[in-house]
Amino acid sequence: MVGRSSKEKTVSLPRTVTVDGDELEVVDEFVYLGSLITADNNTTKEIQRRIQAGNHAYFALRKTLRSRRIRRRTKLTVYKILIRPVVLYGLEIVTLLTEDIRALVVFERKGQRTIFGGVQTESGEWRRCMNHELQALLGEIPIVHLAKVGRLRWAGHVARMPDDSAVKSVLFNDPAGTRNRGAQRARCLDQIEADLRVTGRLRNWRRVAQDRVDWRQRIETARATTALN
Repeated sequence: MVGRSSKEKTVSLPRTVTVDGDELEVVDEFVYLGSLITADNNTTKEIQRRIQAGNHAYFALRKTLRSRRIRRRTKLTVYKILIRPVVLYGLEIVTLLTEDIRALVVFERKGQRTIFGGVQTESGEWRRCMNHELQALLGEIPIVHLAKVGRLRWAGHVARMPDDSAVKSVLFNDPAGTRNRGAQRARCLDQIEADLRVTGRLRNWRRVAQDRVDWRQRIETARATTALN
């Protein structure tokens, strides 16, 4: 944790602001279109909210996921359609820190272990599934990989927006001012380009993204690679 410099001034914000004649209260955080917006852009809070919402969906369906009368294939369909999208909602626009990725992995493994149960050894004893066994049983890309693929898809969509688009300006333009000392917070664009780099798709990607069909094919290639896991 980086301490505050004695020369660094604390900016006091007004209690209200006026927008188009309407007076609005200034708050530290609020929910907009289902996503949490914070004054310090702490996306970890939003990821924690998504995981909490996913846990609500998981516990509501846990009896179904544990039932011996339901096939595994059906349980996986329930997980993929009714639980996992709750967690992934809105993650296309956030940065993923190491602790965020760890929390998402833990959430998914909990659901997998509920669905697949244990593994019986040759001696007849039962043990918990190992992580690589769970991934093999899942049979498709993990939740963190899906979040990164969704972010690449969204980045292509933003790249095709008009240059005067506010969303495009926020993603691609460098903000004015000076940055604080110490390690800097990860930016969404940095992580997008890092993901493109490991999939071999970084060069002139903004120009490539202008072709919607070509970009969609590249996203499918990124979806199939294990480099984003």
